[in-house]
Amino acid sequence: MHMTHMKTTSLSTRVTKALFVTSALALTTVASAALPTQWQLDNAHTRVGFEVEHLGFSTTMGHFDKVDGTLSYNMKTPNKTQMNFVIDTDSINTAWAARDEHLKKDDFFNVAKYPTMTFDSTNVNFYNPQQAKVTGDFTLLGKTMPLTLDVTLKKIANSPMTKEPVIGFRATGNIDRVAYAMTTFADGITTNVPIQIDGELVEKKTR
Repeated sequence: MHMTHMKTTSLSTRVTKALFVTSALALTTVASAALPTQWQLDNAHTRVGFEVEHLGFSTTMGHFDKVDGTLSYNMKTPNKTQMNFVIDTDSINTAWAARDEHLKKDDFFNVAKYPTMTFDSTNVNFYNPQQAKVTGDFTLLGKTMPLTLDVTLKKIANSPMTKEPVIGFRATGNIDRVAYAMTTFADGITTNVPIQIDGELVEKKTR
């Protein structure tokens, strides 16, 4: 049984490595083609989500409907990547209107005074062709603090629908809302809030 377990583990490791190498080669192949270096979020395929624990009884999930973002990215110099996101706080959506209205008040996001949250990258470190640690300045309720996101480039290819290049990505991190002075119900609702951004980037439009 011990030998069987070792063989199974070894096979799993080889398969994982093979998938990673295949994916990395695909990225390298795409990199050889002419790709834009200036990108913008495709709003129809982007979601900024979060979740909080409610009194230990349940998990409440939500997202923001409106987000704009740009990315300066060149596969040949990935660590020089720059990204900027602007999230409309009034677009919060937790699938319950009364809760959303409360979240928009001064107890939480105070959208009348602070209509946006922003993230501006300051350092990007790709530790393999698809994954990076991205540190930046995150601004919430008028206060700016460092935030680190784990970013994965899921796929870079031409869309079969538009025939144009697309970058698919996921970014995850955690925000300590108390550090930004959002302290309401800190004893019952999560203060360390996990966030997840899933999205697609397309070539930035020139005006």
